[in-house]
Parts: sequence; C-alpha cells; structure tokens
Amino acid sequence: FVMYVAQEIQNRMLADAAAALDGRRLILPFKKTDTRPINSDSAERVDIGLCCMGMDSSIAMQDDMGYNSLFALIEAKRGRTEADFASAYAQLFTYSEKIYFYQIDRRFVWGIVCCGTIVNACLFSNYNVHASPDMDMSEPAGRREFVRLLVGWSLCERNRLGYDQTITFSQELGCYEVMVPQKDNPRKHTTYYCNDSVVAAQREFGRHCRCLLATKEKPTVRVPDGEKLKHTVVIKDSWTVYSHPSDNNDQRDDDDDAETAPRHMLFKWPEDGFVPVEDARNEVRLLKKIKDGLSGMEELDKTYPEIEDGGWVYQPLALETGNNVSVIDSTREIVGGPDEETRKDVPFCLHMRYAMTPIGEQLRKVESVKELIVVLYDAMKCHFEIHKRCNILHRDLSDNNILVVREPDKTVRGMLIDFDCAIDKSVERSALRPERTGTQPFMSIANLEGMDIERTVLDDWESLLYIVCWVGTYGINEHNPEVDRSADIPITKWRGNSSSGIGREKRNNLVS
Repeated sequence: FVMYVAQEIQNRMLADAAAALDGRRLILPFKKTDTRPINSDSAERVDIGLCCMGMDSSIAMQDDMGYNSLFALIEAKRGRTEADFASAYAQLFTYSEKIYFYQIDRRFVWGIVCCGTIVNACLFSNYNVHASPDMDMSEPAGRREFVRLLVGWSLCERNRLGYDQTITFSQELGCYEVMVPQKDNPRKHTTYYCNDSVVAAQREFGRHCRCLLATKEKPTVRVPDGEKLKHTVVIKDSWTVYSHPSDNNDQRDDDDDAETAPRHMLFKWPEDGFVPVEDARNEVRLLKKIKDGLSGMEELDKTYPEIEDGGWVYQPLALETGNNVSVIDSTREIVGGPDEETRKDVPFCLHMRYAMTPIGEQLRKVESVKELIVVLYDAMKCHFEIHKRCNILHRDLSDNNILVVREPDKTVRGMLIDFDCAIDKSVERSALRPERTGTQPFMSIANLEGMDIERTVLDDWESLLYIVCWVGTYGINEHNPEVDRSADIPITKWRGNSSSGIGREKRNNLVS
C-alpha cells in the first residue's frame, strides 16, 4: 500500500512540469521486516521501517535499515485487543528512543501502530505522545486518511517530518553543518562544523540533550570517513521547559533521567507570536552572569563553561513561505496549538543551542585517585565562588556534571557544567516547597523527600558525598573493574525507585 501511494505521488509530480521537486520526497519501506537494524546494539527487532528518498528514486523497497536512516517505524499486531495495542505502543516507544539517539538532527519522531485493520499515527514530542484517531483500513474513509498521511509526509516541509533544518549533513564536506544562534541576535547564526559527539539524546522523553564536538573552521577538503575534525568547542543542544509549573511542590526532574513529564502540573503556554526572554533559569543568561562574576579570578579558568555563541533556535521556513522567514522552534511548531485543556498537561518547550569552551571529558577519565581529588576540588571551589559571587545555586551535582579538563602538559582541572536546573537567587527566591531537581542517585534527602525547607548550598554538598560513594563503589575510572550493578548492595537502591523510597534508603545508609 505504501509503495502504491509512492508510485502515484511520483507519477503525478513528475508529470506536472510546474511542480517543485526540491524538498519533496517519497516515503518507502525497507525490504526486511521484523529485523534488527544494522547499527543496533541490542536484539530488538523492528517490524517495518520507513525512509525518505528523492522524488526521482526507483519505487523499490530499500536495503540496510538502520536507526540512523529511519524516518518512521511501524509496529504491527494481528489482533486488535487492548493487549495488542499496549504491546505495539510499548515497542514503538522503545524504538523511537533509538532514533533520537542515532540522529542528531531529529526534533521529534513519527511512528505508526497497526493492530488488525486499525492504524494510528503517532507523533513523539518532548514529553507527550500524540496519536491520531483510528484509521480503519477495511473502510474507504480509513484508507483515505492513511493516504492523506503519506501524501502529507511526501510533500510537506522537512521540518514537519521532525528534522532540524539548522543541522544538515554536507556530502561535500563529509560532516554536519550546525547553525548556532549568535549571542546578540538569535535570528542570525554562526556555522560550526561537526562530525563527533560526546552526549547523545538518551531517552524518548525529556530535554533530548546532545553535546556535539565542533569547530568554526570550515574544512577545505572533504573529511575522510573515520577521521575526526580538530574540535575547539562543545555545542549543547536541548529543549527546555519555558513556562514553569504553577505548583512547585510537585516533582520537576529536568534531567534526562526523568522519563516522563512532571505529573499533576498545570503548564501555561505563551500567546502566539510571543518573544522569549532570558528568564531567571535560562542557562545562557546564568553562564553570562557567572563569567562576569568570576572575571579576573585566573585560578578558576577552565572550571566553568564559557559561551561563544548561543540562544533560542529559529527554524527557517523558506520552503513554506518563499522567503527567508524563520520562527522560534517550540512545542507549538511541533504539535500546533492544542486546546486550552490539553495545554495544561503539555509543557511548552523551547529549543536552545549554544557553543562553549573548554572541552571536557567524563569524570571516569581520571587516571588516579589523586586526579579525582583535584577534579572534585576544582569543581566545588568553582561551585563555592559561583554561589558566593553570583548568588547562583547549581542544584544538580552528579557524576555527569563534573568534567575533567586535561591541559597540554597532562595536568587536570575539574569543570562544573549543566546549569539547566540552577536558580539565580537574587532574582528568584527558592520556594518553601521547592520542586525536586537533579539526578536521583545524587539528590539530597531533603530534595528526594520534598521537605518543606528551602534548598541551600548544603544540599549540593550532600550530593558531592553521594558522588564520592558512587565512584568509590563502581570504580574511579573506566579501567577499574565495575561492581555488578545488579548486585544486592545498598547503593544500587539509589536509582530506579520512587524519590521518597530512595530518600529512605539514604537515611538508612547514613545512620548505619
């Protein structure tokens, strides 16, 4: 059926001399079904995969299905019971996560569930899945709606498919061209060149945070396969909740460890045509303030990130409008304008991207206990001065947010990163009932239990204690043999449990 629709679209488009073929595509299936994608590191098997091909491509099923080339997934079941639908959706959730991981230019993901004769199209946004009404393929109306879906995918703008038009792969250069908003005018951009990353989007829901290694220097020749560019910056690309929940007593796990949106919260969407401002929790704003507050303190060089370029991402709409109009990338650009009742459960997110220095490595890259002590000291010295001089509280200390910066002479520094959960206390006082933020294994007990006390710098120092316990148990670096994470030891209960349950475990551990 998909092939038939593709053939009809191609015939009509090629027969129309006035039809614009640039930016249009055919949606074609991969040849193998119920198969493991070629670049998958697990035994998961995808039922059917769809890809995008040029309008003049041969109408044929495609070879070599990989997560890096999948446009959309189809999970199919023979039956149409509630259990069949639940199983199909569960598989679709799992596989969609892999598309985010392997494709650095995906803003959202499409999928299809087919149970018996019933088809549902699904759009995965940052914190929600939006499913279409049932399309019954045994009925003419259902088949008509499915054809409309395939035609829409073939003829719509590329950004409507979930692709980011500000990140494109250049066949000529053999690397990605990444448009980073300029600090003073986000509608303008600086182009960076990238062919490596240090952090990929880890989950199907959340911020979809990616960290790409890049350089401003444009390659003069095509980069050979397998060869890395000489990177000079890290580009952080993520989605952030722009309007904060009205009830801060509930959990707000902005870290990618959070698999779902915060529950039982009411989200307020800005009006159409709004102009975003750098609010008190905007990371770019906080990093600018930190740089100003710590200027002249040479002993803190390379212990915190410095912004080169960055801001809100604007998606170009040239194909849609015929000119160089761009629009700020937000949840509204993905799901449209849901009704007022639906908005209450859908966080309004904005797309942010910025380039920063220096380039660090994971904490597990330390080569000795001595280096670990130096790195942790530097990071906490930076933390102390940021709180003292800038009145900024980090609130998310974890093993992922302290990096190793290795100097040319091989000495190390420690760098504190990721101020997404930080607050500027001079602008925004911590609430008496503060929201829970952070990464579960390293959150303070008061944070985990949602105690009615203000979050302070002591909560972050408590997190440092848990980081030391964590690396002391699982090894200080990648060369240490790791303890089996499924082993029955107390520290394994610091994650994968309810927040209050982890809080109880930590209380028991600290008094034992």
